Amino acid sequence: MELLIDTWNVLHQQGVLPPELAGLEVGNLAVLLSKGRWSRDRIALICDGTPQRSDAIASSRNTEIIYTGGSKTADREIMDRVVASSSANRIVVVTNDREIIRFIRAKGSQHLGSVEFLEAVIDDHQRPSHKIIRKPSGLTPEKADAWKEEFGFDVSKIDDLHDEILDTEVPTRIETPQEKPALKKTLKKSTPPKPELSIEYEFPDDLIDKARKLADE
Repeated sequence: MELLIDTWNVLHQQGVLPPELAGLEVGNLAVLLSKGRWSRDRIALICDGTPQRSDAIASSRNTEIIYTGGSKTADREIMDRVVASSSANRIVVVTNDREIIRFIRAKGSQHLGSVEFLEAVIDDHQRPSHKIIRKPSGLTPEKADAWKEEFGFDVSKIDDLHDEILDTEVPTRIETPQEKPALKKTLKKSTPPKPELSIEYEFPDDLIDKARKLADE
């Protein structure tokens, strides 16, 4: 991505910069950009007028400070660069100038407002740097206590976490498909046998009398 910055338009924004960045100059802005989120992009700070001595020092491999002199404005330089580019859609123009915005959008370039741009630069500047801390091995109790005090390490929090884990309800054991047939088989064996049915027949009286007579003979 290529960043074309309408430099005076950016630096003349009021009420945006914090006290430590008040009076930001072109060279200072270039240094901040070299350490921020656009540090790997091509950056061109386009300025009206003639260069300052400190600006040459601030230029780097991917950042250039361009003064247009007295025969050309910074606005025209930005628009000419967009027209000359073979990949205008990869250009981001930083400005609040409406004429530039309409022109570069018609050519397919992207736009970023000066205030939003400065807020991003401030955010990168104020973001604390991340330090890699390596824990030494073989700490003595005295050095371990010093480390705990240095980083605000609270041992009681680990104990509380341990108790919280112990108090957590353990989910019930889920029966696997292989265990289900064995369970069904056990239930079948423990089922009590069904009682046998007893059927009583009732015979007619005359048939009973005949049977008795035959028994007496």
